[in-house]
Amino acid sequence: MDRSSRWAIGTATGVLVFLALAAPFLGVGVAWTLFGISPFLVVWVVIRVLKDTSEPPDELKEAAEWGYADQPDLRPVW
Repeated sequence: MDRSSRWAIGTATGVLVFLALAAPFLGVGVAWTLFGISPFLVVWVVIRVLKDTSEPPDELKEAAEWGYADQPDLRPVW
């Protein structure tokens, strides 16, 4: 995983853990501000992880319409 992805995950996790643990002791305005920022933190993490190209996914085999990169021997159920 790329360094910027790790930093984004760590920062967002730290802020959200701080919010979860300290919200009862903070003022209402600070708690609502942190709560309002949290969706943007999650979107930021998702974008950073999706843009991470340090580990390229495996290509599908010839004539394969779909597949899973982590389970190459997955067989259809039907």
